[in-house]
Amino acid sequence: MKKRDKLFVLAYFLNILNGIFLLLGLMLVAFGHWILLDGNKFVTILLSTGEISLIQSISNMLLATGSIIVFIGLLGYLGSIRRIRCLVIVYMVLVVLVFAAQVGMLIQLYTRTETVIKLWKVQMDELIYTYGNKELLEKEPQWDILNSIQRVLQCCGRYNSTDWNRNEHKEHENQVPCSCTTSNMKKWFCDAPKNATYTKGCEEVIKAWYEENIWILLMIHFGLLAVEVLQFIISTWLSSTMRKNVVLPTK
Repeated sequence: MKKRDKLFVLAYFLNILNGIFLLLGLMLVAFGHWILLDGNKFVTILLSTGEISLIQSISNMLLATGSIIVFIGLLGYLGSIRRIRCLVIVYMVLVVLVFAAQVGMLIQLYTRTETVIKLWKVQMDELIYTYGNKELLEKEPQWDILNSIQRVLQCCGRYNSTDWNRNEHKEHENQVPCSCTTSNMKKWFCDAPKNATYTKGCEEVIKAWYEENIWILLMIHFGLLAVEVLQFIISTWLSSTMRKNVVLPTK
């Protein structure tokens, strides 16, 4: 194969990989925005401790990584189309750095999974215990979110409706939040008729949500890692070919 044709083919395949790279980067950005702005605000509440929100940290990390990937992809396009070898070299270095950062993120996700699960369990137990406390009305937005979870997902408590026995702010022991029942009443607590109270606990549903989204995130990351390996190989080959001062045909 002639050197000019070789350069053209390498640039062509690098641009295809860049397209995939850009798409996956945009998916990370969208995923980060979705986690932060999603209607499932209960996750933000459950994973918030004081001034530190684990969900917000994860979201910001995804947004930053996705934005950097989009920038690198555009840089790669510019370098290959305009045949600017120094941009291709910068592109190669950045791909390696992003690869290393993603490996670090995957390690973080793996090692912090148990921490995340323990954290939201503690937070949900606290919400159940403080729910309806007239001295803690600043927590009312969080209680409203908990009510929305139970009503929409048709679940009650963390394990089941007996979790509400620990709540000391009910009028009497047999009450549960109205959101735990089929009632449409807007009060904090309602009587718990056996046939109208949800029996499923919310922990199972929340855990399934978390695991589903983690798997999506892992698939995006592994897809990016595979593309980055190919990008590095082809961009190295392209840079080496460019060093021969071969001019790529404009058509």
